[in-house]
Amino acid sequence: MKRQILVLSVASALVMTAGAAPAPAASVALQSSEDFYCTDHNTCWPIAFYHEIYSDEAMTNLIGSGSDSCNGGPFVTSPWLPAGYEVKTRMYVCAGNGPYLPPDW
Repeated sequence: MKRQILVLSVASALVMTAGAAPAPAASVALQSSEDFYCTDHNTCWPIAFYHEIYSDEAMTNLIGSGSDSCNGGPFVTSPWLPAGYEVKTRMYVCAGNGPYLPPDW
């Protein structure tokens, strides 16, 4: 009798779990639109930046700097820099044919 009760309780738990609402999908981290240069609605390329890292909010003590690079076409590789207050300056666009400086910059 105990075995039947255990089996029924496990079965009812499985039914309740199977009928539960699905878990939400994992959220995808999207880069901001400031990180891309778009020539039209469907063509966007990543932007390479020059980074300056400061230790204080007043931006008086520079603790690191570095430049992004285009890595094999439309990909950007960023340098490893210490954490701090960051200032980013656009350098160029990493287009499919290599680095590109847009005329409207």
